[in-house]
Formats: sequence, C-alpha cells, structure tokens
Amino acid sequence: MSVDEDTVIKWQGKHLAVTVLFSRAGLAQQIWIEHENRALLFDTGDGTLRDMLFNNFDWHKIRGIFYTHGHFDHMGGIYSLLGFLRMVGRTEPLPIYAPEGSHEVFSSIVTFKRCYPGSVPFNIPGYELTPHEKTDLAGMTIEAYPVVHCGSVDVDIIQDQIPAFGYRIACQGETVAISGDTGLCDSLRELVNGVDLAIIEATAWKKAEMSPAMLERVHLAEDVAVELGKTANEYILVHKGKR
Repeated sequence: MSVDEDTVIKWQGKHLAVTVLFSRAGLAQQIWIEHENRALLFDTGDGTLRDMLFNNFDWHKIRGIFYTHGHFDHMGGIYSLLGFLRMVGRTEPLPIYAPEGSHEVFSSIVTFKRCYPGSVPFNIPGYELTPHEKTDLAGMTIEAYPVVHCGSVDVDIIQDQIPAFGYRIACQGETVAISGDTGLCDSLRELVNGVDLAIIEATAWKKAEMSPAMLERVHLAEDVAVELGKTANEYILVHKGKR
C-alpha cells in the first residue's frame, strides 16, 4: 500500500493498532502504536502535537517515545509536545528512547528541563539503545534493529553515517516493523521479513533514478521498498519525497 504523505493511515491488528499520523521526507514523521489503551510514539516530527490533538488522540495514553534517529524531520516536534504535557500537568514519567549517540534527541530533553527548572511535573528519563536491545513497555516488546542512514543535502551529497534504528514491535505474537530512514541493508531485510505489518520508507521514486551509494547509505526507492514489503504479510510505504 502506497500512502499519500498528507493522509492519516490506520491499520488494525488483533492486538496492535497503528496510525501513521504524518510522514513526508524532509518535513516530519510521527507514528502512533496502541495496545489496550496504552500507546507509544515512534518519532515526533514537526506538528506531532497538532496531529495528535486534531485526530483526537488521547495524550494520557502515551507511555514512551522511540526515535529512529535524530534528524530534524523525525524529532523536531519534541519540544512542543513536552511543553504541552507540562502545561496540562502530566505526572506520569515519559521515557524517551533513541539510538546511542543521538545527540539531537537527548540535548533537546536537557534543554527543555533547563528552561523549566523545578516546574516539570513528570520525569523524562532518556535511554540510549544499543543494537538489538529489547525494551518492554506498554504491553509491547520493542527491539532495535541497526540500519544504515547518512545525512544528505542537495542531490547525491552524502554526509557521515549517523546512529539509526528500525524497530520491531511485538505483542502477543503480532509484529509490526518500522524501518525508519535507511539504505538497503541486511539488517533491514531481517527486520521486515515475516512481520504482520511493515512500515517502510520510500523516499525516492525509482531505484534507477538513484546512485548506488544513495540507495545503500541514505534512503530507499519505492520499487525497492515494495519488494521488501512483499516479505511481510502487509506493508505501508511512507516518508515519500517530492515525486
């Protein structure tokens, strides 16, 4: 299934409910996964708070936030979300998880706490994850899969590789995979293979229009993502760039 970037898309399994609130390359991505009235957020791109409230998602359900990586379009909305939760008086801790070395994510948490010393009514513990580390939270088990992702600017200008994970979420035998931003790599194939739902980035249009280095180190093309998706029971393509 290829999804328009401005469309809220929902998937309902036996135990997990998935909503892609928004996903467009270079702008924002935020994915909500719920189990028995408890929810996790995967990435908080710009507009996360708006997308949650406009779609009537209950902020009380959030038990934690997981980041695929620290690029701005995946974490730019964290400050406003934390500010809102402070304003409404949340008291339950909000743990935040990201790949080890995701300085953009963890420095944002530190900055927020420094701006409001003594007046944030909930704890915001940060956890740096390592490859294949598993976390049990909100009735789900979340496993971090290392993927290959480099920053890029303009066209075919590839920067250094950054810490980046995809995630496999398991609940009572049901599995959902989130690729995050990634080049084509063996760990990504392992992550997606056999899951009930795979949410796969498809930033580029066609493999033929990409350099081999971009495909292997930065982003996937839609035709490549489709082939990956066929190894899962169902798939959704997200995070499309300009077509």
